[in-house]
Amino acid sequence: MLLTGLITVPAFLLLGLGATRESKGALFMTAGFILVMVGSFMHVTNFAGLWPTLAAVSAEVGIGSMLLAGLLRRHNREARPWFMIGAFALVVAVTLLATQKLTGASVLSDSKPELPVIAGTATWLVELGSDDTIDEIIPILENHGASWEKAFPSIALNDDVDLAQVYLLRFSESAVGPLTEALMADVENVDHLEVNFDVHLDIPTAPFRHKVKQDDLLVNDPLASQQWALDAINGHAVHQMVADVQPAKKALVAILDTGVDANHEDVSPNFAHSPATKDVHGHGSHCAGIAGAATNNGRGIASLNWEGRFMDVAGYQALNDQGFGSIEMISQAIIDATQDEADVISMSLGAKAETPKVIRDAIEFALERNVIVVASAGNANEDAKDHMPSNVEGVIVVSAVDQDLNKARFSNTNTSLSRPITAPGVDILSLKTGGGYVTMSGTSMSTPVVSGVIGMMRAFNPNISDDDVWKILDETSRPVRDSERIGNLVDAEAAIQRAMNL
Repeated sequence: MLLTGLITVPAFLLLGLGATRESKGALFMTAGFILVMVGSFMHVTNFAGLWPTLAAVSAEVGIGSMLLAGLLRRHNREARPWFMIGAFALVVAVTLLATQKLTGASVLSDSKPELPVIAGTATWLVELGSDDTIDEIIPILENHGASWEKAFPSIALNDDVDLAQVYLLRFSESAVGPLTEALMADVENVDHLEVNFDVHLDIPTAPFRHKVKQDDLLVNDPLASQQWALDAINGHAVHQMVADVQPAKKALVAILDTGVDANHEDVSPNFAHSPATKDVHGHGSHCAGIAGAATNNGRGIASLNWEGRFMDVAGYQALNDQGFGSIEMISQAIIDATQDEADVISMSLGAKAETPKVIRDAIEFALERNVIVVASAGNANEDAKDHMPSNVEGVIVVSAVDQDLNKARFSNTNTSLSRPITAPGVDILSLKTGGGYVTMSGTSMSTPVVSGVIGMMRAFNPNISDDDVWKILDETSRPVRDSERIGNLVDAEAAIQRAMNL
């Protein structure tokens, strides 16, 4: 609505010029009225809900009236009525915006995320009450040409009363305003309504600079000497510690991403049965290798997963081949991984937004079943409290450091959240989809570093709770220069040792 304001506010100035000029006054007045009509037409055609539209109009009238009053006063004309109108309109605008914020009506605001569009179709998620059925809102949906389907068909009411009542709606973009207004008015049946917006990958670039380890390594993976991250988290000490021991069980680390190349030589030996076995994009495969590539197998890179005996990795399609994923896709991936009894969910994804309720519910669904949830802090050099889904309570939030153990220039900060930690995230070598190896940077890379550590902890202590996992990570992590902003650096050796002895 910013463009509308840039049209409407100058209209008041033109009206003022018309009222204060004898020469060409009618011309100015006519131009002002035309701009008012254009602004009104734009509000109608770009209708984004009653409250935000009223708030925007009030703000425009208030600012315009104040400017008009100032112009009239400068020309010694009566200005007080316009000052009063402007002040009243601005108070109305502030009141509407504050009320909208408090009541959650922002779902219809102009700042809503970009709608997923399939041939001109918008998609939204509606949550019904626990004792309601889709039949009760079908008349509203049919009246606006909407189709519907159960968002998470594998969830029953006795599994989760909120997720079981979520439906995915598809309808014409032109019906967004009237349909969402009608659904929000149906307070008897509709508990929540939100846009099924898209999240997309944001992969930063960083200078390529490997630090080659000169010491002899226990692992025989040919590229291990190029993996500075293993040195930074004491990963090679983990290899020494676990080489001759057996896990209590094989942990399952779920990679919620663009999929995983299940046929890659360095992950195929320990890839678990899961839905997303291909990865056109490559981001998910890279994350999978960091978390749990088969190690000491004479191929490629190393992870903490010695000989692939301690962890299996699994792929879940939270993002498509272009790196985009809707709220429904991400939530479904969380649910699927949880129902497949994953030990760790690793999400190298997110967006600057308040976390949608359906994702919060899906994460709570996982946490209640003792699944550890790890998410990237984001790559915008901002505060992760504004980044979803890392800003959900209970999620371990991972920032990134570079090879000098300084905050990576792109990394969001995370210490405003309750579970902050940092890990290597610059020039990280891992799997390339289709075969081979490639370096990438981002909190997307630091996240599976931590997920792999937690997977090893679970392999030795299968029943360890998410609270105990976080307590161990927090107490064993090491301070770095920017710890006050990004948390302490994960120490794999100390954390796994503590979990083994718990």
